[in-house]
Amino acid sequence: MNRLTRYVLREVLFAWLGVTVVLVIVLLTNRLIQFMADAASGDIPANIILTLLGLKAAANLGVVLPGSFFLGVVMALGRLYRDSEITAMAGCGIGPGRIYAGIFAVAVPLAALVALLSLSLGPGAEREADRILANAEQQARFGGVQPGRFLALGDDATVYVESVDSDGTLRGVFAERRVDGVHQVWVAPRARREIDAVAPGEFLVLEEGWRYEGRAGSAAWRVMDYAEHGVRIAEPDPIDPGVGRDAQPVAALLAADDVRALAELQRRLSFPVMVFVLALGSLPLARTDPRSGRYGRVVTAVLLFMIYFNLLFTASDWMVTGALPQWVGLGWVHGVAVLIVLVAMRRQLGMRWRAVRS
Repeated sequence: MNRLTRYVLREVLFAWLGVTVVLVIVLLTNRLIQFMADAASGDIPANIILTLLGLKAAANLGVVLPGSFFLGVVMALGRLYRDSEITAMAGCGIGPGRIYAGIFAVAVPLAALVALLSLSLGPGAEREADRILANAEQQARFGGVQPGRFLALGDDATVYVESVDSDGTLRGVFAERRVDGVHQVWVAPRARREIDAVAPGEFLVLEEGWRYEGRAGSAAWRVMDYAEHGVRIAEPDPIDPGVGRDAQPVAALLAADDVRALAELQRRLSFPVMVFVLALGSLPLARTDPRSGRYGRVVTAVLLFMIYFNLLFTASDWMVTGALPQWVGLGWVHGVAVLIVLVAMRRQLGMRWRAVRS
């Protein structure tokens, strides 16, 4: 790797890392707002927010990196054009191939990383995030008890609490449950919540209260007092977050004889391919005049990437709905992108570099 290649590589690498950090912060900020809202409403405990943020970042990093790389390269090369450094390179007989060598010195390992993220690490992180979120929602369901409000637990249980002490003791407790049309009502001055490992479920342990049992409209009701009584408020739901296509492992997608699995697999493989296509298109797109604006080409790069990205997902939906034959797949999207890049390279680079050499 010669000095020029290392120089281009350094410029591209720094610009790409900067854009990646900004995009990841934006992504995590949106997720953080969503998780904090869920925690404030009692749907999840606050102590798992950072874990979920890390897992969601890993799950979406394979999608973020191709776009951040494209924008970073366009910004880095745009600066070289504005400072007339590429013009000086051309005057010394250095062609686009030497510049592409520096770009692909970053693109090749990045494509390998994106392939690893999109095919293995990302779906695994998505599955783990779904599992943690489902478990947290289950555990926090009873934790959402608020003084002075009725809380429905499951389909047939209701709990009311007057106040909650700092140690978690519930004061002025009313609990009601229906079993086969029979109403069971408990009242107690205090209670505590327990999760019993012997008899799985969520239990409300009431102390020194009364129990009423009977049918609505009937005078035959049983009344009893107790020193301590455990009421199973809800049986634990199976922790099955319902793994979606984007979280399934590659082996499961290959084993599934389903067009949806095929579309998901091709979509994941598209992200490392995008890195190479965008690396080729970055140099002709970045060509600007020294007097051009600093971020003019960046806006164009964002629009082109969004068209490319959305077209891949649209083509994937067409495969699922049958509007696009399975044998066509998503390859035609990359083919169209490569064709556009080759035309741009011919017009923007070939004509310009011939003019400089003459």
